[in-house]
Amino acid sequence: MDRRTRARRLPPADRRQQLLDAAIRAFAARGISRVAHADVAKLAEVSAATVFSYFRTRATLVQEVLDAVARYYEDMANRFHQAERPAAQALLEHAVAFATSVESDPDHARVVLEWSTAIREESWPRFLRFQEGILRQCMDTIRRGQTDGTIHAEVDPETAALMIIGSSWMVIQMSFTRWPAERVHRFVLGQLRGAIGADAVAKALDQSVTA
Repeated sequence: MDRRTRARRLPPADRRQQLLDAAIRAFAARGISRVAHADVAKLAEVSAATVFSYFRTRATLVQEVLDAVARYYEDMANRFHQAERPAAQALLEHAVAFATSVESDPDHARVVLEWSTAIREESWPRFLRFQEGILRQCMDTIRRGQTDGTIHAEVDPETAALMIIGSSWMVIQMSFTRWPAERVHRFVLGQLRGAIGADAVAKALDQSVTA
């Protein structure tokens, strides 16, 4: 008997999550445009029919994977962009968490990096909506810092947020090409200084050390 037909029975919600986790791994390994249900089935050690029963079309499978990856990075942003967290500290710690996701969750990082360049794919508008949400959070945090005086009033929130978001894709590339962690960290700090000012970043570093 094929080992995939002997897969342990799971409640539907658990099985769906298992298949989604396997799909993210498959997309990271093979690319968004190449993964089929059979690839997910192989990683999850189930039949292809099982995968089809949860994700009936390839378009549905792609959508579910990209939504899961977006939620991962949205949840990350939500952890840092809290009203009680100093604005510059929130921006710094969010940038560092994004950079280190290459080590902690490389599959998510690989998928989001490829997604960020998929301008000819049907998934591109979905990526732009996801990115716009993160951009708005950064802008709101910068404005909050300007209100309490920790970020200079002359900083343009949209431009600064775009600098931070734009550099994040370079950070992932640097991490995947095995740049030393110290160089990646130096780049992150340099970009953040350019976006919100050296004084704000210096204070954020002090707050992060003493937290």
